[in-house]
Amino acid sequence: NKLVYVYAVGEILHILRPLYWSRAECGEWQQRRRTLLPQQQQQQQRGGMYNSWSIWKAWWVSLLMDLISDKLLRLTNNSGGGGDAVMNNHRQGSSVRGGSSFMERQQEHYQSYSSSSPSSAEEANLAELEWRRSRHGLYLLRSPMYDVVTRPVASFIARVVSMVPSMGLGRWAAEYVLDMMSYWNDNHFMLET
Repeated sequence: NKLVYVYAVGEILHILRPLYWSRAECGEWQQRRRTLLPQQQQQQQRGGMYNSWSIWKAWWVSLLMDLISDKLLRLTNNSGGGGDAVMNNHRQGSSVRGGSSFMERQQEHYQSYSSSSPSSAEEANLAELEWRRSRHGLYLLRSPMYDVVTRPVASFIARVVSMVPSMGLGRWAAEYVLDMMSYWNDNHFMLET
């Protein structure tokens, strides 16, 4: 009976996390628009999200909500009973796929729901939990972390890669990756569906 409540809290946290983040981001943009002069707005738009304490707090709270939700759902799934064989098979499958990229895992997630008859509801639940855990890397592409850490590190790596003699291929690949990261930063909500 307690497991039902733990599971419900985990699901509620999973549902409330994007709502909390969007509300915090909206509040940050409203504060930014009120406090900056029009000339400063143009300069700040090129630099990304306004890096204040409130947006960092929202980023950390959102990450914690996601991690706690995953932990609670994993706890209820592990002690839910009867799923040991499926859990072992899933662990073996995930260790084999451990090197797969995020986009491949996204495609596997959608294919698991598009198949005509999943083998069991428990396997579908495990696939959903695995998909939720794979989204944690997206926090590196969300605004405060992206602006302060991810983009500068990626730009440095891109400069180093572009200096490698490869007839322009390294420079092209580095620019492509930076453009994709910028796109994912601007449209991070599309990656979470």
